[in-house]
Amino acid sequence: MKRKIVWNTANKLSVIFSFMFLISCLKLCAESMTPAEASLAREKFVETAKILVGKPYVYGATGPDSFDCSGLIFYAARESAKVQLPRTAKAIYSYVRIVPEDKREIGDLVFFCTGSAETINHVGIYIGNNQFISAISDGENTGVIVSSLRQTYWRGKYRATGQFLPSGKIIDVIEENDEDFEEEVVKPDSETLSILTGNGNKDGKTENDSSNSGGKNTNSNSNSSGKKGASSFAENLIFDASVGVDWSLISRNQFAFKYRGIDSLLHARYAGWNLSPGFGTILRFNYALDNFQLPLVFSISPNDYFRFYAGPVFTFGDSNLPDSDSKIKPSVFPGIIGTTISTPALEIGKCGIQIVQDVNYSICNNMDGSALNFVDSVLSGLVMTTGFRVTFPLSLFF
Repeated sequence: MKRKIVWNTANKLSVIFSFMFLISCLKLCAESMTPAEASLAREKFVETAKILVGKPYVYGATGPDSFDCSGLIFYAARESAKVQLPRTAKAIYSYVRIVPEDKREIGDLVFFCTGSAETINHVGIYIGNNQFISAISDGENTGVIVSSLRQTYWRGKYRATGQFLPSGKIIDVIEENDEDFEEEVVKPDSETLSILTGNGNKDGKTENDSSNSGGKNTNSNSNSSGKKGASSFAENLIFDASVGVDWSLISRNQFAFKYRGIDSLLHARYAGWNLSPGFGTILRFNYALDNFQLPLVFSISPNDYFRFYAGPVFTFGDSNLPDSDSKIKPSVFPGIIGTTISTPALEIGKCGIQIVQDVNYSICNNMDGSALNFVDSVLSGLVMTTGFRVTFPLSLFF
């Protein structure tokens, strides 16, 4: 006799989450563009950023009324070019193509290390004439402002230039075998740009760096980008460990605080991809059900403050329905689904400490495999976890 599969809400949520996780692992790229299209996309990107000058700085904000530095890039790229960039400066740095300074164009991104650690933690939009737009958190002027790469502060903090949009330059002549190697750059004329952008004042000019910096800078940037592969992977592979107390406010006869047990999480995620996919394991002593559980969770993290996860749960020991002597059977798959909210990290070197609040639901059934009623399902499966998390990149060990 074939067993009928009950396609309940838990099954649907598990399938949807699994699909989202697979999609998140695919790194989105800008569509193939001609140089003229890329030039137009760059102009739109810069114009979008210019409109936002004067908006206030708010940590973690992605607009449209306030921004942090990477939030400004995230918003402007999405609104102008329909490109979904990673959410942090460090992750954007790993996403883009690093180019030498003499190849820098309007619409490129400029990266900085403003802290004591050699970690990319600030990013801006290059707008030409050694100027860039970024969201600043402190100093004489804050918010979305225009700064210069020639300022003493920024000159000392600058690290690299990166492109997420294709180059807007058209190379007409490349004679590799000629001693007098010639490269001619042809830009769209002002009339064409006026038609494309609707702004006759834009002439498409890019910065022309001094000739004595060309070969030397190209070599040094080439070397640094060669080293970047391993270092950026180590910077973007983020480990975290957390410990928390499980509780709920629901019992069979009243709303009251109820101790549910303790758990700890070991987790790793890759911040260099969209939605930062990750994997982890939870060690949980479930006092309410009188068992020990080992969930294996797959996660996505849209930013540093939210995480969504789901996965199978392996249970050891008999399980009792809370406030009852009845036996129940925890499900392996679908097992657990949950979300975690965390505070901004208190940074100590490359490590961060956060307070976390988790809400998760584990699926349990009757011993014969049938579904529990609604009240028993909530009593047995809905759990809050409050604790703290320590986060550190793989590069901490190198």
